[in-house]
Amino acid sequence: MKEKQSFNFLIGLLIGALVSLIIWYWQKSTRAEDGAFVLLDRLKAAEDRARQLENQLGRQTAVSVPPLLPDNLQDVKGIGSVFADRLQAAGIATFADLAQLSPARLGEILNIHPHRAQIILAELH
Repeated sequence: MKEKQSFNFLIGLLIGALVSLIIWYWQKSTRAEDGAFVLLDRLKAAEDRARQLENQLGRQTAVSVPPLLPDNLQDVKGIGSVFADRLQAAGIATFADLAQLSPARLGEILNIHPHRAQIILAELH
């Protein structure tokens, strides 16, 4: 009988330990889920804020940049009033615009040989 009582005691102790382990694991997992829910809430708030800022950026009007004042293209050696007028008609109003042209394109605009256009472009530098 004593053996049976000690066996029952060990079985009861084992069942108690298993129940305690299950309860501990369940509490640990629910705390982790609660933490995950908090993180999900923070993530949703951050996404809402990002969407709100994107909408504000979309509503802002574009800042208009005043057009650059045209340069006096006749200051470039080789460009006189006729060439300056042709360049203006082609939309070339500044030295920067002129510097971006290739010799071939400048030759087309001014109706001159590309070699001469290259000499004019060299005067910009």
